[in-house]
Amino acid sequence: MKFVTTRLCIFFSLILFYLTLVIAGTTGKIAGRIIDEKSGEPVVGATVMLIGTSTGAASDVEGNFVITNLVPGSYSISISAIGYRKKIIQRVQVNVDFTTRVDEKVSSELVDLDAVVVVAEKPLVRRDLTSTQSSIDAEQIRSIPVESISGILTLQAGIIQGSDGALHFRGGRSDEVAYTLNGVSINNPFTNSNSITIATNAIQELSVVQGTFNAEYGNALSGVVETGLKEGGDKYTGQISFYTGDRFSSHKNIFFNIDKFNPTNHSVSEGSFGGPVPFTDNSVSFFLSGRFDNEKGWLYGIRQSLPEDRPNTVVDTNWIIPNTGDGAIVPMNPSKSLTITNRLTFRLSAQRKINYDFIFNEAQYKSYSHSYKYNPEGTYNNFENDALHMVQYSDWIDDAVSYSLKLSYNKNIYEQYRYKDLLDEHYVPSENSERPGGTGFFYGGAGSGFFERKGEVFGLKFDAASQISSVIDLKIGGEAKFPQMYLKDITIVKDLNSFPVATIPPETDLGNESYAKFPKQYSGYAQSKMEFENIVLNAGVRFDYFNANSDYAADIYNPQGPRKKASEKISVSPRLGVSFQITDKGFLHFSYGHFFQMPQFRNLYVNKNYEYAQIVTNTVFGNADLNPQQTITYEFGLQQQLTDNLAVNVTGFYKDVRDLFAVQTIRISENVAFNSYVNKDYSNVKGFTISLMKRRTASDWFGASLDYTYQAAEGNDVSANAFYIDKESGRESEKKIVVLDWDQTHTLNGSLYVGELNNWNISILGKVGAGLPYTPTNRDNDFDYERNAARKPSTVTVDMVAQKELSLMDVHMTIFFKVYNLFDTLNELNVYDDTGRSTYTLAIQDGIGASIDKHVGKVAGVHSMSEFYTNPLLYSSPREVRVGIALNF
Repeated sequence: MKFVTTRLCIFFSLILFYLTLVIAGTTGKIAGRIIDEKSGEPVVGATVMLIGTSTGAASDVEGNFVITNLVPGSYSISISAIGYRKKIIQRVQVNVDFTTRVDEKVSSELVDLDAVVVVAEKPLVRRDLTSTQSSIDAEQIRSIPVESISGILTLQAGIIQGSDGALHFRGGRSDEVAYTLNGVSINNPFTNSNSITIATNAIQELSVVQGTFNAEYGNALSGVVETGLKEGGDKYTGQISFYTGDRFSSHKNIFFNIDKFNPTNHSVSEGSFGGPVPFTDNSVSFFLSGRFDNEKGWLYGIRQSLPEDRPNTVVDTNWIIPNTGDGAIVPMNPSKSLTITNRLTFRLSAQRKINYDFIFNEAQYKSYSHSYKYNPEGTYNNFENDALHMVQYSDWIDDAVSYSLKLSYNKNIYEQYRYKDLLDEHYVPSENSERPGGTGFFYGGAGSGFFERKGEVFGLKFDAASQISSVIDLKIGGEAKFPQMYLKDITIVKDLNSFPVATIPPETDLGNESYAKFPKQYSGYAQSKMEFENIVLNAGVRFDYFNANSDYAADIYNPQGPRKKASEKISVSPRLGVSFQITDKGFLHFSYGHFFQMPQFRNLYVNKNYEYAQIVTNTVFGNADLNPQQTITYEFGLQQQLTDNLAVNVTGFYKDVRDLFAVQTIRISENVAFNSYVNKDYSNVKGFTISLMKRRTASDWFGASLDYTYQAAEGNDVSANAFYIDKESGRESEKKIVVLDWDQTHTLNGSLYVGELNNWNISILGKVGAGLPYTPTNRDNDFDYERNAARKPSTVTVDMVAQKELSLMDVHMTIFFKVYNLFDTLNELNVYDDTGRSTYTLAIQDGIGASIDKHVGKVAGVHSMSEFYTNPLLYSSPREVRVGIALNF
């Protein structure tokens, strides 16, 4: 309750603030040619203006015009010239990094009549597409059953979701993606993952690049996700919605207690409000959104035991299971999250503008642990607290040259513990967590770890753009980032003998790791786009500098000996993309580029003191001198519009990836060994995508899309020990190629949209994926399988949303019904390596399992190994049904 009241106060305080007042690589451009409808000659000096703004351009002697530096969104354009009838083009969509063409004919007849009004259609093919890029705008987001950025990304061809939920762009690792917000990086410095949760109702456009992205984007190997926020306009608009529901499944044997349907189990409340700040003559506007997600949980346990219970299974004939719990059924994966987004826009003049963005996200949740099903209080609590502040100043030097300066501060805090106080008396002895044979359910005990990770990134970014001519533009820019990384990872010691009270291990112990690190990153780029009549050329080069600002062991065989300062890392990466027009509405494109990315920063600093046990161990040392990882990407594609509303896109790609970080075993002696990170791994990815798009229009109620992706993601399978043997023998490490863990050979995505615009709508999204690989085991130990030699079962998912819109004066009401996993498909995401299935394992027949099962029914509280191996985490989520209402004004 405290979470709800205190955090929601932030949202409502901001709303009250505005109500009290009441009593950019993030831009695109519009270009085109104006000609006389009758003669076909260019119209010189025609004025092209964005309606409602003072932004515009005049056509040159060839009739060409260009309006640059436009934020993504829908615009209305007026075209006027002396002696010609005025023309208005509505719903001209501008997307990040693209040029929207507006080639229009104007009439010199009947100039005194009202203006001609034309509604523009979003292009199905783009002449300036030189690598795979898709844009999803706010209107599209509202019509599909997704509630997060990751949900939107899974719908894109070439992006697959691994069994752990992580996203992989074209066969790359999950940390090879750059996430940016209005042009500023929002990657977490520890993990290089997305660090900020952004509510979908605050997104104006989401741009996804998987091919050879431009030089202005860096520190990524596989893709870029650029999020553009909504901005307040000159009129007040708002939206409030609430929806609720629960999981509803017939798989009661897998998901315990799933048949107890609670219509308020998972509720979401969200809203937005924007417009001009009063008494500012529309020079200041705001946009504010908030979202509160409250899920009570759908994976359940039974409070049979408590952490204080101490089971005793030493004597086989006298097992003792205390069972002091109250037997209540409790959810084990509850979650609450609050997200607030605020954007203030100060229009200092027609050429100058300041934006201030603030995003706040806080979440608390628990993760289901099957081993603790009968001792649910023993699991950890998780907390996240993220905030982003960004100020952007943009200005025009003249009609052709503009620049922007961005200052940002990004804070990410993640904590995991049972008790905030490291010396809390409620920590229980380690003996409480003992299980017979080390398997089965916990009937006492609890986690004793304390993990706290804080990352802060101060950033400064400068971008400048110049429209050198009607066909050539140039962008240059630079960025400096100063991450500050703080980590504390402690395992509390408490037992019945030596440490009767909770004790923090000394800093020289492996159970106590903490550090503060301050790396530095600098980058610069130059990017040019040349748009000629039948060819578009994108060319750029990028410079990256990284300083780990730390030291590492000078001699890895003496890790606690002398240290050496990590060297500075410098990378230069050229990018090239070309698009050729081959038919009236058909284009070929080719792209090529070099991409560099530092490994996750946590891999540079882990175990900074090089502590290890004097025995063979799995202890891993970080390496502050790791080099950047490198990818060379090639792409070739064809776009062809077949009819007014149907288009096809075929794209082939190849990626050569080198210097990926890997683990190498270091042996000091026969009995002493540890692991260290090195740049040793290699992979390559090849494949193609075929996409069909059928556009829905006001006169056609049917829209659809279908895309198929074939992909082969392979990499070397060199064991950590093999690195050691090769080093000692002086031979070259063998590159034994195997498929990677996230290699989904065949992926089919489909969407179907049926309905009347602004009335009713049904959207159905489906995905079929070939099984991901796994490494089988031979229980008889007759032979060893090659890594990832077998495949899991294929997966199928179908989601649906149905909406009905109603209007009452200026208020529009939408009633909607969402179903995730419509057919309640039981997808097997993780399997037992001895059977290749989630449904059964031969391990149940092992001696340990049999020794546990013989106590079932004889000793109160003992549960069978069959139940233990029926783990809901091995499967995809069951069907979820939600119903809701939204008001727009």
